[in-house]
Amino acid sequence: MNPQEVAGHLHENERKILLILKDMETTTTDRLSELTGLTKDAVEKASAWAETKGVIEIREEVSSTYGLTDEGRAYASEGLPERNLLKLMAEGANDISRLKEDFTGLNIALVWVRANGWATIEAGKLMITEKGRDTMGSETLDERLLRKLAQSDLDDSQLNEASNERISLLIRRNLIAKTEATERFVDISDLGRQVVPHLEAFAEAEVITQLTPEIIQNGAWKGAAFQSYDVNLPVPSLNPGKRHFVSQVIDYIRRFWVELGFKEMTGEHVELNFWVFEALFQPQDHPARDLADTFYMKTPYSGQLPDPELVRRVKETHENGWTTGSTGWQYKWDPELAARNCLRTHGTGMSVSQIAKLSEDDLPAKFFSVGRVFRNETIDWNHLAEFYNTDGIVIGEGVTFANMQGYLKAYLEGLGIKRFRLRPAYFPYTEMSMEAEVWNEKRGAWMELFGAGMFRPEVVKPLLGKDVPVLAWGPGFERLVMESYGIERIGELYGNDLGLLRKARLWME
Repeated sequence: MNPQEVAGHLHENERKILLILKDMETTTTDRLSELTGLTKDAVEKASAWAETKGVIEIREEVSSTYGLTDEGRAYASEGLPERNLLKLMAEGANDISRLKEDFTGLNIALVWVRANGWATIEAGKLMITEKGRDTMGSETLDERLLRKLAQSDLDDSQLNEASNERISLLIRRNLIAKTEATERFVDISDLGRQVVPHLEAFAEAEVITQLTPEIIQNGAWKGAAFQSYDVNLPVPSLNPGKRHFVSQVIDYIRRFWVELGFKEMTGEHVELNFWVFEALFQPQDHPARDLADTFYMKTPYSGQLPDPELVRRVKETHENGWTTGSTGWQYKWDPELAARNCLRTHGTGMSVSQIAKLSEDDLPAKFFSVGRVFRNETIDWNHLAEFYNTDGIVIGEGVTFANMQGYLKAYLEGLGIKRFRLRPAYFPYTEMSMEAEVWNEKRGAWMELFGAGMFRPEVVKPLLGKDVPVLAWGPGFERLVMESYGIERIGELYGNDLGLLRKARLWME
């Protein structure tokens, strides 16, 4: 590095420190505070910045000091409970039941006379061991440490290995408190010594750190030195308050569809089977309706079916196709199963419920929804039991499959997805159908995003009374967010890891 260039980058406090260090050996930040007239905090901050520029070197030494707690001081004065109990035992008091009445702190004393091997318990009586008798006339290391600490605190340099071991135990007994202090030592580096002559050349000159109109007008800049700034230096990390990035995405999705003229649909998490499955022309024996995929409610077990005429049309469509031109599923439809409550497995139940509320005068219409859905999934890198769906429908004469491709292409591109494809697929309640997939670069595979299609007449006609083209799609967006934020496991979206939340960029559409 160029010493002259480095000199120009130094802050006023860094220059003060460097000019003092040039004539002395390693010193502490406390001493530098005295010599520079800066606060210790200012010295430490300036030293830290100077270290990043390579002009000084800092090392830290951590020292420990030990002192007595209130309980430790009491024991230093009155004796350890185990020592006092040992004295009573030597005088013949060994019946535990009687000692309970007269000896304060018996439980603690019993623990330590046994842990020290001073006594055993036989038939409710304490029996002194040979080790206990040997201890009677001598001071233990624990007692010696408490006595010394009662006179003054001790530091690491005053302790040997055995004392360190016993102090650790006395800390666990809450008789001794440990205090750690960090002392920082600062020394000038080789580069710093090369920088000093350049600082001394301008020692008397005024250093301008910010150029103002006044300085230009009064000519104070003449003969002054200008501090330069190194924009490549590391800067402190700032963590401003912000909303969770998943919430930001939800807000963006809402704005996206509203700006395209869609109205938002809402619904309850607990829904009737009728809206989740029956109205979508899913047969009552469909595998997706099993407990393996659906969370059924124990309480409330069932609910009220909607308008009887609507229920009749859906029932007949399932059994024989009603007037849709279909043969239906050819089974006896069970209204009790349709009235069962479950946690909604998708947001499309809101779509069909919305269609059932429309009249011919309401058409054409466009709706969307954003909400949580629930499936009894096996949890892995891209599946959760609870996740978000954002459904959409467009209803009206003349809408086409190509219109839907245009909507979804704009939606995916708006979410920042660059490589995706729409391919043919099959779903029981749409025809034609397609599926959106995104390329996962790390896994080298296409990842399923969502399904879409045009509702079959068996779905639309019972709800509206006539067959009208309806475009429908139901994308979850967690996998899109994973792709955009470089997250590999879907569970990380909701783990509230502070590191991830701090580094996650704001969602920018």
